[in-house]
Amino acid sequence: MIIFQFAEHFKNLGKLASLAHHAPKEDAFYILPNFSIADIIAPMFILAIGLTYIPSLKRRIERDGKKKACIHFVGRYLTLIGIGMTMDGVNDLLDGKNKPVETVCKILSLVVVVLVLLYGFLRLIKQKKAAHFIGTALGLLVVLYGVFGVILAAVNSILLISGKTDESFNHWVVLHHIGFAGLVALPFAMFSGKNATLIRFIGGTGILALFTAFHESIFAWTAFPNNMELVDKVADGGFVGGFAWGAMLILYLAFSDLYYKNRKLFAGGLGIFALITAAVIIGVFCTLHEGTQSWAGALSSFLPINKGSVSPSYVIIATFISLLAFFIFDLFNGFMPKFDPLRWWGKNPILMYCIEFAVIGGLNASLGDFFKTASVPVATCIIVAVIVGLTYLVYVLDKKNIIVKL
Repeated sequence: MIIFQFAEHFKNLGKLASLAHHAPKEDAFYILPNFSIADIIAPMFILAIGLTYIPSLKRRIERDGKKKACIHFVGRYLTLIGIGMTMDGVNDLLDGKNKPVETVCKILSLVVVVLVLLYGFLRLIKQKKAAHFIGTALGLLVVLYGVFGVILAAVNSILLISGKTDESFNHWVVLHHIGFAGLVALPFAMFSGKNATLIRFIGGTGILALFTAFHESIFAWTAFPNNMELVDKVADGGFVGGFAWGAMLILYLAFSDLYYKNRKLFAGGLGIFALITAAVIIGVFCTLHEGTQSWAGALSSFLPINKGSVSPSYVIIATFISLLAFFIFDLFNGFMPKFDPLRWWGKNPILMYCIEFAVIGGLNASLGDFFKTASVPVATCIIVAVIVGLTYLVYVLDKKNIIVKL
């Protein structure tokens, strides 16, 4: 994702640049109607969380007790949202946006960035006490920023649903919905015992069913022809769509239970889920509008696939594809090469995501429209250099056993 997200900025690369494009862009790479290759990345991020969520929570409960473990996990996912808000605020700064909400986000994001740099400097000069104090303040600020992000998204959704506005506040993207999904899933992750897996399957399905009822409805008092477009107004569904992402994560928790109990149970569950997914896909294809030639923006009348509104069919199909990819990948789990860049990258995904964001932001700020006009050889050299540089960084972090955790 990081590689193609970086390559996307070099417009002269043509098809390679469009690999990171989401539906409904015309030049995206489609695998289903209105479902591009890039649309599967976020669900795979959430799957990675789903596979480690319960083991991590259990270890924390054994060490600190349920109350402290719960508080820690709430803080962890609010921190993810806070990091996402910081990135949005930096983008607002670079884009020169000046609306009241954007101004607040710019100020808070600048404070976060300054504290990060100060913390890094203090660690570099080995001022541990001062670094600890700044680190604590930084952690609290990012959590509070996450709370602000949730409130902002909730208010935006209330105004959209009540018909008071038809505008998005914009501050809701990848890390926001991943963090919010973690919060939605936490009560279901806390269950233990014989029926825990069943409760998680019922919980995920139930939340998705309620979301489906909302998504497929129409409110006459809003500025939108249907609720799919209402939810789609905010990137990745905003606050309301966050419950669909949460349902996805809860289903992943249930499948992770099966995986850790018995691989055959996992395969059997995946087989049953394949039948449900196949039925949804058949329904989508059978109800596409006549004369549909391009899959870009192609919406069926039955549960249309639409990542923007986190449509129920998108959740089901993306969940299945992610689980299937993991199942195939797990078949080679015994293969342990000495040269293993995927393992290096996988140890610090959030850190590398933030660093890649900083690299792109720095290049954009210093080079302006260079990305759009760079020739293919120049673009290729820059991309290769960035990939090699970042891979060397994760290699060093792995060797030194440095892992940034939330």
